[in-house]
Amino acid sequence: MELHLASPGNHLTDEDIDRIARDLDKLGRRLSDHEHVVANVRISQSNGVPLQQALIELHYGRRHLIAKAEHENLGQAVRAAREEILRQINDRSRRGHSSFSKHT
Repeated sequence: MELHLASPGNHLTDEDIDRIARDLDKLGRRLSDHEHVVANVRISQSNGVPLQQALIELHYGRRHLIAKAEHENLGQAVRAAREEILRQINDRSRRGHSSFSKHT
């Protein structure tokens, strides 16, 4: 999986970047059947509030998924956005929690 990380106005340490990459490895494993997977991640802070915002845009095949999460902890924000992306992937697959698997 190709990872692009942007954090305008915020300084991320090498440790932060490594942690984000590790947190997103789960997406790469889930989409290992796809040849080209690109994750664009944007980290920002909420105005006037001590919250970290994580926005993930994931491109694979013809799909484009977006998830955004906020949390006081950067890692928690990234993982929450990742889990939302995984939910969207599962909803789009016949193996997931979609209408196909619920027979509705």
